[in-house]
This record gives sequence, structure tokens and C-alpha cells, in this order.
Amino acid sequence: MKLIANGFVTDIPEGWEDRSMITLVGPGGADDFAPNVVVMRERIEAGADVADYARRQRAMTEREIPDLQVLDERLTTVGGAPAFQRLQRFDAGGRRLQQAQVYVLTGHTAFVLTCTATLEQFDEQIPHFRRVVDSFRLFDPQNVRL
Repeated sequence: MKLIANGFVTDIPEGWEDRSMITLVGPGGADDFAPNVVVMRERIEAGADVADYARRQRAMTEREIPDLQVLDERLTTVGGAPAFQRLQRFDAGGRRLQQAQVYVLTGHTAFVLTCTATLEQFDEQIPHFRRVVDSFRLFDPQNVRL
């Protein structure tokens, strides 16, 4: 299998898997925190339910971040694919952070888009976060000609 990513292509050895993480970083704010979007992929069982996957991820996050405050959760779509969105807040590194997490499942792959900013800068970052999430599209890398 080939991995096609941000300006490069490489082979993935047999038995290995792609657990890519791509980080997009915006300009730093007055508090020296740069808003960011992390796109992560993970291999999953075919036919997994997006809401169940998101619930399992929430349970793991709550174990790591005991003060996690979930503000909203809902089913949605991203690029025509079923998705689940969560809005959450927590403290980290002396800052109050807010995140929008979007889970998109396809076949054997889960994609998680995590949009993070400080609570003070989150609202002004929403148009940037929306642009990344709304333009997210799935495609089969096996069908890309190089």
C-alpha cells in the first residue's frame, strides 16, 4: 500500500499501518497560543458506528482529562460521509482550551479532526476551523495516479 500525504508518497511495509497525524497551525494569539487543527487517522473494524466510536474516544479522553466539560455532541456529515461532532473544554498548561472534535468513519479508517484554541480565541477561529472541516473529503489512495 502507498501513503500519499502532504507532498510525498512512500510505500507502507506489509503488516504496518498508517496512523498519520497532520497538524495545521494558525498564527499565535495575544496569549502566545497558536490555534490548530490536528487530523488523525486510525484503522478500525469495517462497519463501525461513528457515534459508538466517538463515545469510546470520549471515555478515553475523560480518563486522561478528568475536568473535561462536554458542551455539545451531535451526528452530522462531512464531505457526504456520516460524522459525529463534539464541543468540549478543559484546562491544560495553565490555559482554558476549547475544542471541536469531528469523527469521520469510512471502511476500515477513522479520521478525527480536532480543532483547538484558547477559550478567548475560539469564536474568532470558528471560520478557519469550519473551512478545514467543510472542505475535508475522503478518497481512495489506491486510485490516485502518480
